[in-house]
Amino acid sequence: MTLVALPLILLVVLLVSDLSYRATAPSRTQPRARIRRFQARDVQYLSRQVEVASVGSKEYFESTLLNRLRDIFAEKISLETGLEKESVKQELASAVKGAALVRDETLYALLYSSTLPKGAIRVKMLREAIDGIEAWKA
Repeated sequence: MTLVALPLILLVVLLVSDLSYRATAPSRTQPRARIRRFQARDVQYLSRQVEVASVGSKEYFESTLLNRLRDIFAEKISLETGLEKESVKQELASAVKGAALVRDETLYALLYSSTLPKGAIRVKMLREAIDGIEAWKA
C-alpha cells in the first residue's frame, strides 16, 4: 500500500509546486483580425452572373442581379435611416413611397422599372445602379 501511495503523493507535490509558481492572473490574448478576402472565385462567379444576365432572360436578370442590388440598397437605406429592412423593402416596392424614400428618380427607375433590352445596355444599367447605390445618402 505504501508503494502505491508514495508515487501518488510525489506526483501531487510536483503538480502543486509547479502550479504554484505559475501566474495567477491570465494574460491578455490578442484577438486576431480576420480579414475576409475577396477571392478570385467570388469575382469569377459574379462576373459570370453579369455575363449570363446580360444575354439571358428578363426573369434571370431580375431574379439574380436586380434582386441582389435591391437587397443591398434596402440594407443601406435601413442602416442609414434606422428603419427595419423589411419595412424598407415594402416601401421601396410601392411606387409612391419608394420614390419618396429614395429621393432619386433615376436610381429608383433603374432598380424598380422594367428591365432594359439585353446586352451592353443591361451592363451599363448595372454600373449606373451600383454607382447610385454607393453615392446614396439618407
